Amino acid sequence: MHFQAGKPSKILNVLMWLSIVPTLLGQVFKVMHYPAAALLLMIGTFVFGFFYLPLFVVESWKTKENKRQKVVLFVQGLILFFFSVGFLFKIMHWPGSGVFYLFNNGILVIIVIPYALYHLLVNSKSSLVKSHNLLLVMYFFCHSLGSLMNSGSGRIKIDTVLQHGLNTEQALRAANSRNKQLYASINGASADNGAGLLLKISQLKAISDSANQHIQSLKTHLVAVGDNIPEAQADTISAINILNAVQVDVPTGVLIGNQFNPNKDKYSASQLKTVLNSCRDSLLNLVAEQNRSIIKEGLNLNTDNYTDENGEPVSWEMTHFNNMPLLYVFNTLTNLQYEIKNAEYQVLTDIINSGDKHLNTALFSRISELNTKYAAIKEREEISKLQKENAKGMELLNAKDSELSDTRQSIIYFVLVILAFFVLVFFVIRSNYLRKQANKVLKHQKEIIEEQKLEVEEQKYLVEEKQKEIIESITYAKRLQEAILPPQEFVNQHLPDNFILYKPKDLVAGDFYWAEKVKHLFFIAAADSTGHGVPGAMVSVVCSNALNRTIKEFQLTQTGKILDKTRELVLETFEKSTSEVKDGMDISLLCVDTMNKKVYWSGANNPLWYVSNNVLHEIKADKQPIGKTENPKAFTTHEIEYSANTIFYLFTDGFADQFGGAKGKKYKYKQFSDFLVSHSSLSMQQQSGLIDREFELWKGALEQVDDVCVIGVKL
Repeated sequence: MHFQAGKPSKILNVLMWLSIVPTLLGQVFKVMHYPAAALLLMIGTFVFGFFYLPLFVVESWKTKENKRQKVVLFVQGLILFFFSVGFLFKIMHWPGSGVFYLFNNGILVIIVIPYALYHLLVNSKSSLVKSHNLLLVMYFFCHSLGSLMNSGSGRIKIDTVLQHGLNTEQALRAANSRNKQLYASINGASADNGAGLLLKISQLKAISDSANQHIQSLKTHLVAVGDNIPEAQADTISAINILNAVQVDVPTGVLIGNQFNPNKDKYSASQLKTVLNSCRDSLLNLVAEQNRSIIKEGLNLNTDNYTDENGEPVSWEMTHFNNMPLLYVFNTLTNLQYEIKNAEYQVLTDIINSGDKHLNTALFSRISELNTKYAAIKEREEISKLQKENAKGMELLNAKDSELSDTRQSIIYFVLVILAFFVLVFFVIRSNYLRKQANKVLKHQKEIIEEQKLEVEEQKYLVEEKQKEIIESITYAKRLQEAILPPQEFVNQHLPDNFILYKPKDLVAGDFYWAEKVKHLFFIAAADSTGHGVPGAMVSVVCSNALNRTIKEFQLTQTGKILDKTRELVLETFEKSTSEVKDGMDISLLCVDTMNKKVYWSGANNPLWYVSNNVLHEIKADKQPIGKTENPKAFTTHEIEYSANTIFYLFTDGFADQFGGAKGKKYKYKQFSDFLVSHSSLSMQQQSGLIDREFELWKGALEQVDDVCVIGVKL
């Protein structure tokens, strides 16, 4: 349906919100059992059916739609009108309202609401229809989700359990009164009849009072913890005064604990079980031996474990106290007190029957009188009935607690859906505005893009030109750096059996090799300047120049002193800068005295390896660079025995630090040394080729991380 014209009037908008807001508030009030819920629902529904719908039909009829589309809209309004009337009938509880309401509600769910959603999200371009469809969906959700919330709502009624608790307390008081009167009668009648009987009766009373006092202390502690009141006040609390009637965590935590930390102290269920068992056994010991089996069956102090419907054993403690409300547990403990008093009465009766006949004659009339007075309490059937009703009350509590949980979930679901729906409404209302704004922005952006395209083409040309100039400059710098490297022919002339593997990471490098001849001394070195690329190349020029000056200008020949002076010259060069420069180099410097057959070496951070008789030897370097460092020390000059067929390896850290292999890890020095030793018997040229091949295989498709320089010299 596409309305070609027409916007909702202000009156129609006001009527729309006067329909939604009272309906939504009415549903919330209904769930919370607040007054005026029905009145709000009636106002919202009445405004919707008798004011909003007629005005919408009139306004929509003025649009430029064809007759078929107007009829469809009219039928939609008629269905909604009948829905409103049916809901009003339902609020008033008139006959037939339920069927009428459900029939119209079904038509809404099957036809009207899907139709409204379709036109809201896909097909409608009219502001009038969009506002109308928004109202329909919101109005429907107010009703349907409100009904969902009410279907799961309910208030927990604890009247049944509370009444059973009061009945049990009344029975306990009656039993106490009965036993006290019986004790008073026995004391009066047995003054002249044997000390043995009085001793048994005294023991009986002490056993009963001790067990009852333990249970009373447990009840006091539970109420104090559950209702957060002082124990002195909790000791006087009755079932009717327990505030925490449906809280299940308090009994479980106090009496049982949890699976990780079971409660074993004096307030635990296990301790209560021990007290009951001890009380029962102690009472039975006071009974005549021939009567014990009969009396035992009459005592309702069983603490045996139970078996559930699956045949699994369930402990007495878990059955009575796990996940049970505080009021229910309080009633259970009161009932145990009553059972102890009842057991006390039975044992007392047995003691009397087994005592002196003259005493029996004097007491039988009194016992008969007490039994008649408290017959209703004594009867086991009545107590059993109370216990069963108490259990039913517990089932009711559990059922209502489940209903309350469902209600909470429904409320959360309702709130989330309403929030999501209002978000949807917000985005739909904004969609048209954003679409128009987006078209304007796109048009403007297209113009900007066309302008920028020309600028990009121009900038691309400039970048390419600059890149070309930079590459040409770096290429020229490479030629300059190559000029400071000694020619291979120069090295071959003085040390014929050698190789130099030099692999810069970029066009220019921070690594470099250096060689010089002074009389009968030949110097050769592998150096690693700080950084790589253009910055590293610039540092290498400074360091190479410093090495040349130490030999030629200062005429130094000891390798350690050469490195000392080189460091001094490098620092002198960089100190001329206004900013602090910490660049320098690591180096391995070898000197071969061909006349005296001696070899000298010094190193800054980079060690020297040499292989003699297929055994690798290492001389560690001084741990300091040629550059600025804390606590600088003089470099050490190492003298090495001159031996034919000894191979010296000078290198930087680039080869060992290269990532690669199957796991993308560093090559490392240990693997490098093993490789050199394993191929040291080959010629120097073969070694150079194999080292190069090993590096490329290890690197694979990964990027070279640093410059590589490896020099091999064989005497």
